[in-house]
Amino acid sequence: MVPKIFEFNVQIQPSEVGKGGAYVIFPYDIRELFDKGRIRVHATFDGEPYDGSVVNMGVKDKEGNVCYILGIRKDIRQKVNKKIGDWVYVTLRVQ
Repeated sequence: MVPKIFEFNVQIQPSEVGKGGAYVIFPYDIRELFDKGRIRVHATFDGEPYDGSVVNMGVKDKEGNVCYILGIRKDIRQKVNKKIGDWVYVTLRVQ
């Protein structure tokens, strides 16, 4: 059974497109869990709420496996006093 809420600590990664964007890697395969390549979620980053989507944006891990990611906006990073490279506690509920 798929959990209703996912909780994990993850390092904030720099986006390679745009200016100063960032994301976190969702540590599960959403295609395997939900049979979809994109899921709408309600998330929190260190308690700060955010509604968005976990998606495949071409990011791969060191072994070449697809990573599903969730963007973390700059204003949210500022509110929780985090920068790229810092670790953040994420809760995520699929909508």
